[in-house]
Amino acid sequence: MTTNWPRYPRAATNFVDAYANTDYRIPLQGEELDAFYVARHDHDSRLELLKQELLWGAERGLTTKFIVSGHVGCGKSTELNRSVKEIEADPNLRESLFVVPYSVNEILDLQDVDYTDIAFSIVIGIYNRLERLDLSFPQDRIQSVVEWINDEVERFTTTTLGAEVEVSTDFGLPKILSYLNVLGIRVRGGGSYGSEARYKVKKRAPELRHLVNRLLDHLKEISGMNVLLVIDDLDKLPRREALRVFRDDGPFLTLLSCMAIYTAPISLMYELGDSPSFGPYRSYPVPMFKVMHRNPEDGYYEPDILKMMELVYRRVVPDLFEDGVVEEMVKTSGGVVRHLIKMVQDACLYCATFNREVVTRDVLEWVVNEFKRDFSRRLTRADYIRLKRIHLTKDCEDSDQVWEYLQSLCVLEYVNGDYWYDVHPIVQRLIAEREPLPVD
Repeated sequence: MTTNWPRYPRAATNFVDAYANTDYRIPLQGEELDAFYVARHDHDSRLELLKQELLWGAERGLTTKFIVSGHVGCGKSTELNRSVKEIEADPNLRESLFVVPYSVNEILDLQDVDYTDIAFSIVIGIYNRLERLDLSFPQDRIQSVVEWINDEVERFTTTTLGAEVEVSTDFGLPKILSYLNVLGIRVRGGGSYGSEARYKVKKRAPELRHLVNRLLDHLKEISGMNVLLVIDDLDKLPRREALRVFRDDGPFLTLLSCMAIYTAPISLMYELGDSPSFGPYRSYPVPMFKVMHRNPEDGYYEPDILKMMELVYRRVVPDLFEDGVVEEMVKTSGGVVRHLIKMVQDACLYCATFNREVVTRDVLEWVVNEFKRDFSRRLTRADYIRLKRIHLTKDCEDSDQVWEYLQSLCVLEYVNGDYWYDVHPIVQRLIAEREPLPVD
């Protein structure tokens, strides 16, 4: 594939800067969002549709809830950051929506989460947002939350928590933030104290939701706008917690007195997509880049391959790669943005360490072998047999393993007119190395 690529302003010209430009762990935001973001093709983008629904909801005071779903590493967080930026830049939305964006992963331990933790995280998210905007937190609402917590978990003092905070009637802003954080840590951390606290809170769950809704309603009053919560990283919840939050505790998220966008793992959509649990939500999937067609005989899908190559060249100049290597990286990534950027970063680290002038095919092979090692550690012979079947049928069987395959990116979901599945190209290599494998 021959293309004359432009010189992008932020593209690195050496491996040290290239390494810095390819931090795959952090979603794009701020200046990097402007410099490195590559939009999907119009027919694959849901952003404009979502913006229209947000505009209508803001104008009419609706409380619509949205789910943004997709694979881990497909770019959901970056798309959310771009959506928030678009909202703040749109005159109509900027004047009608008060946006409270935050990552639940920065507040909660995702290994043990239920709606009580999310309720407290919303209070902290609102507080942090108002503080960044230099706005006063509604003091009377703080007092009501503190009093409610004081009544429910009054015995969690400095002694029992082992923390430098006590339950009291001091309603200072640092006090409420510290207390909520400490309570949240103990509740999500497990153990006897956390379990007892969570049980006490759950007994009066409607009151907790009412208190959060009072905060949201007051925020609407002081801002004169509808409120939009944008809660990222719920897609990283383990299976048990994801089912608990979206299925078992689902009414809490749907009954909040505001508009909200939640992220959800593609594995959850596979398991609950047709269930009543998702009835109250408007769903917006973030599709994978389609680097291949469903029918292998049709070859690769060049438009999306070019998009992913642009993702690389916005970060690193073409001169640092041997001809054809970036295209091969894209094909090997299977369309997973995070994997592609990690491949580039690993290759740059290797070249800088061993004084290589450009990323060659043998360097790429070293990078791929590192990925193969990581995949192989979690797969058994039975997994390889199931995965080979998925690769041949382009469909996922209904089994407990499918959740893990989708969550771990061993299996990828694509959209080419309809939904279909295939095994990650690197896992396909592992399967080939273990031939012959039976298929039922």
